Amino acid sequence: MGPMAEQPAKKHSLVIDNRERLTATGIKRVDFFSDELITAQTDQGQLNIKGEALHIESLNSDTGDMLVKGRVGAVSYTESSPTLSFFGRLFK
Repeated sequence: MGPMAEQPAKKHSLVIDNRERLTATGIKRVDFFSDELITAQTDQGQLNIKGEALHIESLNSDTGDMLVKGRVGAVSYTESSPTLSFFGRLFK
């Protein structure tokens, strides 16, 4: 396999403790973050975390592990589409 080989799909999991600590695995990249919204790409689609006082405590790009702290209000997934990025939908 050369360096251009497709990366195998990373297993994605999500654990929320007491709505104040969120641990995710299989994160490919974080596209946007603020204290009210974090969007990240996984092999299962785009992960959207909404809440209050959110911050990314740690993110390991090698393993895809991410730790978020704050008040988690909602978690949702949207299918990844390069033409409909967060900012593309926001500024329509």
